[in-house]
Amino acid sequence: MPVQKSKYPCFHNIDQNSEEWDALRLGKFTASMFGDLFSAPSTLTYKKAIIRVAYEIVTGESEEGYSNKWMARGHEREPYAREYYQNHTFEDIENGGFWEYNKYVGASPDGKIVGKNGGIEIKCPSFFVYNEYLETQKLPGIYFWQVHGQMLCTGWDFVDFVGYSSPKLKPILVRVERDDEVLDRLREKLDIAVGEVRQMVRKIKA
Repeated sequence: MPVQKSKYPCFHNIDQNSEEWDALRLGKFTASMFGDLFSAPSTLTYKKAIIRVAYEIVTGESEEGYSNKWMARGHEREPYAREYYQNHTFEDIENGGFWEYNKYVGASPDGKIVGKNGGIEIKCPSFFVYNEYLETQKLPGIYFWQVHGQMLCTGWDFVDFVGYSSPKLKPILVRVERDDEVLDRLREKLDIAVGEVRQMVRKIKA
């Protein structure tokens, strides 16, 4: 009898912020949350991550709906950052879609580089934050686990981080290479978190 192949990881070629995208993210730890799992289990940050996923699984509802001017700024300027990247690197970018790593984990990169095993992640920071990017020329620590988590979920070899603040400022471009030791640490955290979610789901349903 043939062994049934797992459906994970699975790529969904859908637009970010669409209804389909929202539905796929429901009840999952997504890449932007991965850093929260490295907080101490006693912290509110960690507890909120576990509670959010567990309650989304049980209710089929999300309480996410928060938006602010910086998020709006990002949506507005992201196409310009993408255009810069393509013109600067001579690479073509296709939809990043949504990648399901498993039933509880997924990621939404901002783009896939055509013909390469890599993608891009775009941030459109304030001038103050942009200046930090300019001075360090490194992946900002706040996005460390998000970017590495994208490589975990996609299987990519690298992610190009693009910091774009204004058309009058030069964008920041940082290539982040796959690091299997980092990904092993992330897998361990995700396994623990998923176990806690399963336990909480049983408790809620009871």
